[in-house]
Amino acid sequence: MYYAYVRLKEGGLKMRIRDIYLRKGSFIVSAVIVLLCVAVTTISQLVPSIYKVFAFTYPVKYPWQLITYQFQHGMTTELLPADFPYSAAQLTIGHLIFNLLLAIPFGILVEKVIGSRRFLVMAVAAWVVDIILIFTAAYFTTPAGEETVSCGASGLVFSFMPIGMYILFVLGKKYGFKKLLKQVSFYLLLPIAIATLVFALSPNAGGVAGIWSMIVHLLGLGCGVLFTVIYRKKIWENTSKTDMK
Repeated sequence: MYYAYVRLKEGGLKMRIRDIYLRKGSFIVSAVIVLLCVAVTTISQLVPSIYKVFAFTYPVKYPWQLITYQFQHGMTTELLPADFPYSAAQLTIGHLIFNLLLAIPFGILVEKVIGSRRFLVMAVAAWVVDIILIFTAAYFTTPAGEETVSCGASGLVFSFMPIGMYILFVLGKKYGFKKLLKQVSFYLLLPIAIATLVFALSPNAGGVAGIWSMIVHLLGLGCGVLFTVIYRKKIWENTSKTDMK
């Protein structure tokens, strides 16, 4: 394997967004996150009685809930209020799809550029921040004798978006924003980024999020910004390479 610049006919350099997705390199961490989200969510919907086995509950019943809650999405019918505007299936599918829209395109993009090891470090850091916040929120807001249930990968996958958008900025800076703005890939990623910001800044997005969810989203974005700064040199280096056979 070696790296070479891709040259335009008229001279100069280019880098298409899709080149990053197609280049050699592992995206195993992103793939595992996506597969676990789909698997855990599907299992809990098919067997509702084990929903709370995977989701975060306070008080914590099982130690693995501190990890599996990230991959659990939605809610079961039994846990939804009678007047809730959506069905459990609608809530679950919407919750899962939105997070996968970040985990798949942005996760793969970021992992391909910074490498699986660095990507895993970023993911673990986002998870640590997320679980600390969720545990703290549950501790201070759960009435005595009652139970709090929480789930979702938002705190994790929201961290992918800032660094992913920075990668697009670097591509535009290096190879021309006019070329960047002509790419279909850019217009697939941009709406997802905008929707992410809307959810992050809204305490009641879609009628399902609350103030603590908003804080989780914002902290996820904050982790992404922090690791963008940490990995910025690596991003500049690796957006200059296109894998050639």
